[in-house]
Formats: sequence, C-alpha cells, structure tokens
Amino acid sequence: MQTRSPIVVGREAESGVLRRAIGDARGGRGGAVFLVGEPGVGKSRLAATATGLAFDAGLHTLRGRGSVIGPMVPYRPLTEALLSLLRAGDLPDLDELGGYRPVLGRLVPDWATPGATTGGSVVVLAEAVLRLLAIAGRGRGCLLVLDDLQDADAETLAVVEYLVDNVAGQPVLLAGTVRDEPGAAVDLARSASQRGAAELLELARLNRGQVTLMAASCLDTAPERVPAAVAEQLWADSAGNPFVVEELLHGMVAGGLLVPGGDGWQVAGELRTEVPAAVVRSIAHRTDRLGEPARTLLSVAAVLGHRFPLAVLRAATGTDDRTILANLHAGVAAQLVTPDEPAPDWYAFRHPLTAEALLAALDPGRRADLSGRAADAVEQLYPGLAGDWCPLVASLRLAAGDTARAGELFAVAGRRALDDGATQSAVALLERAHGLLTDVPALAGALDDLLLALGEAGEFDRALGLAGEVAELGRHGLADRRRI
Repeated sequence: MQTRSPIVVGREAESGVLRRAIGDARGGRGGAVFLVGEPGVGKSRLAATATGLAFDAGLHTLRGRGSVIGPMVPYRPLTEALLSLLRAGDLPDLDELGGYRPVLGRLVPDWATPGATTGGSVVVLAEAVLRLLAIAGRGRGCLLVLDDLQDADAETLAVVEYLVDNVAGQPVLLAGTVRDEPGAAVDLARSASQRGAAELLELARLNRGQVTLMAASCLDTAPERVPAAVAEQLWADSAGNPFVVEELLHGMVAGGLLVPGGDGWQVAGELRTEVPAAVVRSIAHRTDRLGEPARTLLSVAAVLGHRFPLAVLRAATGTDDRTILANLHAGVAAQLVTPDEPAPDWYAFRHPLTAEALLAALDPGRRADLSGRAADAVEQLYPGLAGDWCPLVASLRLAAGDTARAGELFAVAGRRALDDGATQSAVALLERAHGLLTDVPALAGALDDLLLALGEAGEFDRALGLAGEVAELGRHGLADRRRI
C-alpha cells in the first residue's frame, strides 16, 4: 500500500488548463493561474504536477513557499524561488538586467552590486523580478510556482500583483496556491481573475467515486475491489478532502482494520475513524512507530517549520549524522518527510498539515523545551541570525517562554525589514516586539522604529494612538528620537 496516491485524482480539467498555460508560456504568451482551495484539497500536489509538466517541456522552473510557522518574513517565497534558480546552475546573464540587477540584491545578496543601494520601491523590485524571469524564459519559457501565498508577507503579494498585471507577452507563467480563507492573498487572486489578468482554479473536494478511485490507487487495486465499507467510511469521514482520505486509509491499514488477503483487501473488525482528530492521531501513530529518537527529531523539525536543515537538528538533539540520517530515512519511508531538493541537507514535511499535527500532539511543556533547544541550535550555528533566522528564532524563544529575548529579536527583525523597505512586515514585527518588551530602553527603541514604520506605511492614526506611551517614555528621557 502507498500512503500517497501515485496519481492526481479528479483534477483533469485543472490539469488541462495548466498544460495549456505552460504551452502558452513556452511560446512567449505569459499568464497567471491561481489554485485556490481548503487545506489538504491538493493545491500543492497540482502545482507539483505543473512543475513536472513544465520541466518535461523544457521550461525553467522556480518554486518558493510562504512561511507556515512563525511571523511573516519579507519576500521569503520570492527569495526561495530565485535561490532555486541559482542552485540549479542554469542562471541567465544577470548583466542583461542593467540597473535592475542591484535591486535584486534585496532578495539574493550574492547579486547585489558593492556600494549600490538595494532599498527603494517595491514596484521597481517587481519589475526587476519580471525582467529576470523573462530572461530566464527566453526561447524556452519559465514557470514560477509560489506555494501557500496566504502565508506570504504584504510586500511579496505586492510583487505578485505586479507580475500578474504585467506578465502577458512574456515567456513566463506564474502559478500560485492559496487557501480559500479570508485574507489578502485570496482577495488578490479573485481580483486578478475578475479583471481578466489571471485564471482562477477553485479546487473542489472529491466526489464519492473519486474518493474510491484515490483509495484504489493507494491500495494498488481496481476501484471495484475496494471494500464497500471502506469506500463508504472514507467518503463519510473525509468529506472528499484528498489529504484526509490518504491519512484515514493509512490509519485503517496500520491499525489492522484493512488487511490484504487472497481475494484482495478485506475489512478486519469494525472500521473506526474520526475527522479531523484522526489526522493528528494518524501522524502521531506513524511517528511513534519510528521510535522515540525519530519522534523527537521530527518534533524538533516541526517547531522549525515546514522545511528544516540537518545542521539544526544535529545541534538541537545532540545526535550524530548517521543516526539523524537513519531516522530521517525512516521518516521518508513512512512518507512523512522528503528531501528538499535541490537544497543540500535540507528536508521538508510532505504536507504543512503534518508539521501542524506533530505540534498539536506536543504538550505545552514539551513544545516549550523543544522550541528552546531549537532556538539555541540556530543561534549557535548562525551568529547574527541573518535573513529568515531572526524572526524564526524570535518565534521559538516566544514559544519557549523567553519573552524578553523574543521581543529583542522581533525588534531586530523589524528594523531590518524597515531598512529593506518592507514597511508592512516591519510594522507587524515591531508591534510584536512592542507587545513583549518590558526593558524601558529596549522598548523605547522598538517604539521609535515602530512609529517610523507606521509613518512610512501611512498609518498615522495608529501612530497617534501611541502618543500616550511616547509621552510617558519622554518623562524618562527616552523618547527624543521620534521621526514622524
């Protein structure tokens, strides 16, 4: 039995749209497609299918993902996507970008020109990204996949909107996945569709027949040979969500409720499943079967997020490379994690819900302990906490109960975002710092930066709401640096 269906079920129409759009991009007629739906409905899997189709057609393929756990990080999906282009070793001639090359230094430091500024307008940055994609796709096409845009920062969404509105006539296809929950990302997708700038593919749940077909695919049998009781239970409890179908089916087999026999798969005993708690229990059961070292390893990985490096796991657990790799290989075999190619020594959970389920299985004390250990490991390995590490460690320190250190790091991350021109992200990070810091000088510094960020974001009412606190700090002689 396979935990994941080897085929994509019930998405023939959507696959056809993506196949056509890929062909158009290869021919120089760019466009944008948004895959929208609930968690677990198959957005990322369909995006992965599009990536495979594009790769087979000879297109450049880039892929980035929004942050799932922790605060939003400016431009993370775009940076990850461009780094995948860099790692692939098929980088176009950046000199063709002319004056736009230094601007991309905001996303990839290696591309910055010494002495040149990397700040400035988000629109200019978006145009620089568009020109890079157009160069990469010249004569062959380019596919940019951005997963989990609902977790992306405001600046990333601004760049995405610009790309959507200007990609026509370029050899570039933008494909984004978005959860259908209220937020800026889904609003962007729907607005782009309404004005004809993008195609919106809303992924529905599977119907009864498709659930049975998915189960048959996992069981490597014909749909008519799936026991009727199993098909009925899967349909009733999954409500047609593909991820839940796979998890429930795995639970049936692992629990000995569905067993192979001479006449095919047969039910052994009474089928008992619950949704959604069954998803958490199923994943917890699969990790338990791997043993305590593997469970601890995957729990540390879960507090780090959807993706995680071996170096941090090694430092956080005190485990040698051989043991770590053995446990991770067991996790790969259990289809909980997968190597995060082409990044060396990085792994990722097969689905963001896997990490969420592992976190849900931890009691508060255990989660705090693992978060603290992970934070210690990251700070040891990456002094200065450049890039995404700073807000991640801030979140880990907060989960560990170290609010003072968390506030300090949120303030640092906020100042960096402000310096990079990511004002909305700066506001969010500095507000986190403002709510956590109690040390008066540190609080004054964070408030100073927050006021500046609010001013640059045009949110003057929110800035004025802090007037009382500014006056109080002024009585301590610590509010004399106001810049708005």
